[in-house]
Amino acid sequence: MEEQTTWKGHSFTLLVFTGIVVLCSIFFILGMLVGRDQGHKIATIAAVEAASTTDAKPEPKDAKPDLLTFYDSVEKNSKPVLEPIIPPKVEAPPPPQPAPKPSASVSNASIHYQVGALPQLARAEKLLSDVKKKGFKGFILSPPPGDKNPYYRVQVGPFADSLEAESAKKKLEAAGYKPILKK
Repeated sequence: MEEQTTWKGHSFTLLVFTGIVVLCSIFFILGMLVGRDQGHKIATIAAVEAASTTDAKPEPKDAKPDLLTFYDSVEKNSKPVLEPIIPPKVEAPPPPQPAPKPSASVSNASIHYQVGALPQLARAEKLLSDVKKKGFKGFILSPPPGDKNPYYRVQVGPFADSLEAESAKKKLEAAGYKPILKK
């Protein structure tokens, strides 16, 4: 039996072939359009670079020719040997100064809470140590010299913003203190 080919089979093959040719043509044309734009961009960049290099001083050429031996090419491509860095001699820092106790000159921009005002320094220091044991930062404000009623004020802080200060106030109240706001 002889196989008969029909026009239907040939037309399907012809249709597939035509579709492939059309698809390839579309991609070819798109490639040409994109490549043409890229060529303009590359030419513009090259022109800018050429203009900037002509403004720069040309590097002096060596007097020897560009002939390289194998040894020369290997030596030029080798990495430089690192030399150990000798640290400079550093002078000893000056001895630390003892931190002065905060006095009435504490910054007005910060927020503090006073938890006590006591006439004896020893009692104020005991209260401060109790406050610090409970996890708060604090200090003692000494009374000004010549004050008729000298009181040592135990304060907690400083706090940078009102949210942090409000949180600390709640913690102080929970710890049994009656904090008074001081700015």
